[in-house]
Amino acid sequence: MGFNFHNQEMQAKDQPAPPPSSLIKHAKNIAIGGVAGTIALSIIYPMESLKTIIQLRSEAGGNLSISNIFKERCKAEGFTSLYKGIPAALLRQFFFASIRLGLYFSYSDYLKEKQKKNTLSVTQSTLGSLAAAAIGISSVMPFDVIFVRFQAENALPPEQKRGYTGLGNAITRIVKEEGAKTLWRGILPAIGRAMALNFGMLVPYDKCKVMLAPWFGGQTKQNYLASAAIAGFGASVCCLPFDNAKVKLQKMKAGPDGKLPYSGLMDCFAKSIKKEGFLRLWSGFLPFFLTIAPHSMLALLISDALRIFLGISKSQAQITYFICLLYTSPSPLDATLSR
Repeated sequence: MGFNFHNQEMQAKDQPAPPPSSLIKHAKNIAIGGVAGTIALSIIYPMESLKTIIQLRSEAGGNLSISNIFKERCKAEGFTSLYKGIPAALLRQFFFASIRLGLYFSYSDYLKEKQKKNTLSVTQSTLGSLAAAAIGISSVMPFDVIFVRFQAENALPPEQKRGYTGLGNAITRIVKEEGAKTLWRGILPAIGRAMALNFGMLVPYDKCKVMLAPWFGGQTKQNYLASAAIAGFGASVCCLPFDNAKVKLQKMKAGPDGKLPYSGLMDCFAKSIKKEGFLRLWSGFLPFFLTIAPHSMLALLISDALRIFLGISKSQAQITYFICLLYTSPSPLDATLSR
């Protein structure tokens, strides 16, 4: 008895091809994450620059007032100096957000469809947000290192500035002068920061909307804004120590003896606490919070709007909310969102 290859071939042709909709949906989620994160960063980038300057100056002490540093930078090099390094930052953010948000959206959609539920458990949301963040930041570490170094130029005296002329020049010089592994320097605090940020941004957001409903109503402008702000605050508290350590590790230079100031994440934490004090792990908290909270809110709302526009989400409430976000008085929007 033999095989009838002709019949098998005909049967295979008769079977419908697997629908590409799932792949298209995943691709849309990846693109949405990148676009939303990039738009949010481009809006809050000057605050991000001020935050990094404060973090770098905390090692030397002195006046860390955000208003004084802002005036100083504008007087010395102009307001546009706060946008130094933005090409590397936007490139990094696009790929990073594509993975950390896009993968989470696809993960969330898959579980919701499989379980036939509209929400995920806290455990499921936590695991998804942490895994997506770790994969995302590991993929873009070279851009992250270059981004920090460009911003560090604003806080360094002229004789210590590296003088990178662009993204390509920075990559070439780092590899030539310090070795390719330097492009992944600070990866442990970077992963810790990314995981804390993703967890604080994605997990509490939906939970806060439910918890705040008795005070602000269900799906109202006030509820969405308050939930995003709380999520931003939690993310700031969790990930700022990692962010401070990451910045110090990525911008450090070898001393006259050829040794680097820090040997790793735990050494950086220990020396920072000993030299600056425990609370200085949260140096730059105000600008960091003013960066993270708006960034989180914008990224979440833009993602929701794009997912609806591209047909991934069926609810029309959030896109109506996003379009009418600037209205502060009671309006038909609140009635729409409550339906």
